Amino acid sequence: MENQISLTENYFVNNGKILPTTEFYYNFNEKSRVLYEVIRVKESAPIFFNQHIERLEKSVKILGLISPDTEKIKQMVIDLLKVNPINENNFRISLIYNDTSEYPDLLIYFIPSYYPSTIQREIGVALKTFHAFRDNPNIKVENRTLRMEADRIIKESGCYEILLVNDEEFVTEGSRSNVFFVKNNSIITPPINMVLGGITRQVVIEIAKKVNIPIIESTVKVNEINKFDGAFITGTSPGLLPIAKIDDICYNVKSALMNELILAYDALVKENIFTFKSHQK
Repeated sequence: MENQISLTENYFVNNGKILPTTEFYYNFNEKSRVLYEVIRVKESAPIFFNQHIERLEKSVKILGLISPDTEKIKQMVIDLLKVNPINENNFRISLIYNDTSEYPDLLIYFIPSYYPSTIQREIGVALKTFHAFRDNPNIKVENRTLRMEADRIIKESGCYEILLVNDEEFVTEGSRSNVFFVKNNSIITPPINMVLGGITRQVVIEIAKKVNIPIIESTVKVNEINKFDGAFITGTSPGLLPIAKIDDICYNVKSALMNELILAYDALVKENIFTFKSHQK
């Protein structure tokens, strides 16, 4: 079966070779296991690059698969950005494990990427709850069924993101994001064993600790989300984005706590860009 992959920009990587996107072709069947990372690029610098590579390594080890040389993957990304400099976009690293070989195929390619508008950042976004869960939330493995269903709901409802609720009625995460709730100047987020630990989630938790904002990892029932003062999601594309509404429940998006976190996050992204570029000189 031919896998439908949308590419942007001029070049991609296929098993160590940088090729024009006009030459892209790849086949794999539905049984292929795909581990991946989506990384945001700003000013030709991959944001939180090392953290993403470390999570990819962790996913491979948990599944007991053979890992490629991650230092070579890093170098391929650097080389790809040199021949294809961009202001802002996301690229995807895919490790594709087929039945024919124990070693994965490596694809690195830019994908269509969408970021929150200035207005969405100012007034927040709307989410819809949806009963579903990841089979293994601690591994970033492709789940095509969940992705397609989430995309359908987003398109039909006009919401920004889907908030997953498991069989026990606990809120877990977004289809492409992690969720945080704000209460009495503290932040509450579902425990790491229940969610895919997003890189941006990890970064925001570290920021909160540095500025002495209490972080509580705790389960949250879907019927309890009306008890919070505010909420936000984190992710590769949204960054740190306030939630204005979940279903019919509205939140304050203008709190001092939220503003402090957003400013600190934006400053860290700028620092990340500077550090990466300094190492490339």
